[in-house]
Amino acid sequence: MENKKKMKELEIQDALEYTKAIINTVRDPLIILYEDLSVALANFSFYQVFKVKPEETEGQHIYDLGDRQWDIPKLRELLEDILPKTTSFDNFEIEHDFPDIGKRTMLLNACRIYLEANRTKLILLTIEDITESKKILDGLHEKIRQLETSLRTAKGKDRTIAALKGMVDDLQRQLLRKRG
Repeated sequence: MENKKKMKELEIQDALEYTKAIINTVRDPLIILYEDLSVALANFSFYQVFKVKPEETEGQHIYDLGDRQWDIPKLRELLEDILPKTTSFDNFEIEHDFPDIGKRTMLLNACRIYLEANRTKLILLTIEDITESKKILDGLHEKIRQLETSLRTAKGKDRTIAALKGMVDDLQRQLLRKRG
């Protein structure tokens, strides 16, 4: 009986190590929260991007992380109002100014997970930093607006130039008729 118990514990430990390895290979920041919104685990990308340490993160309430830099009203709405009514959400955009890394635009995806074996409810939250992509896209939209304005102005000028040319041609014809 003792041998079976040890084997089961080893299987669980292996599964945990396997899960941690997968989580740490995910390129986008990922954080796993318990039902009370305290941090169970975060991946290497989360620590690197948001400049926090595992010992300052794991076990802490998400809103308390990094001198409360995660106490974001839209994040509260997502985790406390939206997620409890559904099993997941995708591509929810949040903008926030972080003290150490500056203003960021992020897409959040979350999903609730229920672990039957120990009756634990977890929240898997991924964070995609789209700050640079959004800047590029906003810049492209601005260039398009400028080009459209230039095009409208150029079309107006073309019409004016065509009208003036027509007047000059008429005047030339009139002058030729008078001389002739």
